[in-house]
Amino acid sequence: MTPDTAHREEAAQEQVDLDNEQTPVDRALFEEPPAEPPFARAVHMTPLHLLISAESRTNRWTEWNGYTVPDVLTDLGDEYRALRGAAVLADHSPLVKTRISGRDATDYLQRLVTRDISSLAVHAAIPVIFCEGTGLVLGDGILFRLGDEEYRLVTEETHLAWMTESALGFRVRIEDVSATLATLSLQGPLSAACLRDAGVRGVETLAPFASCWADIGGMPVYVSRTGASGDLGYELWADAEDAPHLWRRLMGKGLSHGLRPAGFALRELARLEAGLPRAGRDYLSAFAAVLSSDAATPFELWPAPAISMDKPVLNGGRALRRLIGERPRRRLVALVAEGLEPVTLSTVLSGTRPAGTATTAGFSPALGANIALALVEASALDGPLSVTGRLREGLSTREHVLPARVMGEPAWKTARGRAFPVAFGL
Repeated sequence: MTPDTAHREEAAQEQVDLDNEQTPVDRALFEEPPAEPPFARAVHMTPLHLLISAESRTNRWTEWNGYTVPDVLTDLGDEYRALRGAAVLADHSPLVKTRISGRDATDYLQRLVTRDISSLAVHAAIPVIFCEGTGLVLGDGILFRLGDEEYRLVTEETHLAWMTESALGFRVRIEDVSATLATLSLQGPLSAACLRDAGVRGVETLAPFASCWADIGGMPVYVSRTGASGDLGYELWADAEDAPHLWRRLMGKGLSHGLRPAGFALRELARLEAGLPRAGRDYLSAFAAVLSSDAATPFELWPAPAISMDKPVLNGGRALRRLIGERPRRRLVALVAEGLEPVTLSTVLSGTRPAGTATTAGFSPALGANIALALVEASALDGPLSVTGRLREGLSTREHVLPARVMGEPAWKTARGRAFPVAFGL
């Protein structure tokens, strides 16, 4: 390398007179390079990330399926009041979307999921569970029928490798379309009015778990009456490039109805009040559980899981048939703890003995109490329960033992979630 082609840093080092103690030395030469340069970490963004980041007033972010999403955009209390009194719009694009198509798509899914899907109509959806060979739950989700030979399975976690392996012998194509399909969740009692003003015709006649194609501002959008809020709500499935324009149109048309943007924390709070378990949080997939005791059967996670034992072929069917008459060793239940201030709930106690764990917990504005989804030993449910809670006060932490009881119904359950919006004056 000649002097005229040498790097500037190398040329500077050559000019330093090492024998002269008075020569100024660049301190940067003695600094260790950082393990990771500032801002070098990549942010995995959804199609709506840049648009929604402009809405953030808190700079609170969280990770969801590898994506960086807003946790709270303005204030959780304000977002909750909008959800229960008006409407909220959120980015749920990190959900895993798998397309199943082909001549054998129905037969393949009939074996894969626990419930009978033979009567599932086009543009309808149902909640499904799928298990491995010993009857342990791999995951759950919503199955949409898009056509005679086309379905979409929406889950919390990816199951692409297992689904592809299970398709051996079937004339079916399985594709992960998560990156090309954005998901906007519009939830709340005025969500139908927001969609009507945005140009969705006949939204007031859309039944729960029904779907339809709509033209919103010249963009083709698949609208489904689904969601995890426990209330009236819709999900909009659109091409990634259309998602920002769709968001702006919905926010503009919904402004008069009190529509507000919301983050991931509100989704978790609404899901908790609705009593809906989440894979990876309230239960572990059988393939992800390190200990066999961490995996669960459908009878442990849902009070009445949708399982069709009449199907001739069902993945894990033999094991599930044996489990029908047995009492589960534990149950996922909704608990409410006594106390008027928010605390962090953790261990469920039967007397003084640990009998379970609170998997998702939070303070429910609907009940004005601490609630939790908890995996509890079935034998302990026959007696009194309590739950430990930590309360932070200044620089110290106090631990409380709060009496708890199993809730008979979810903390939030309204007729709006099952009725047509026209019944409420839309």
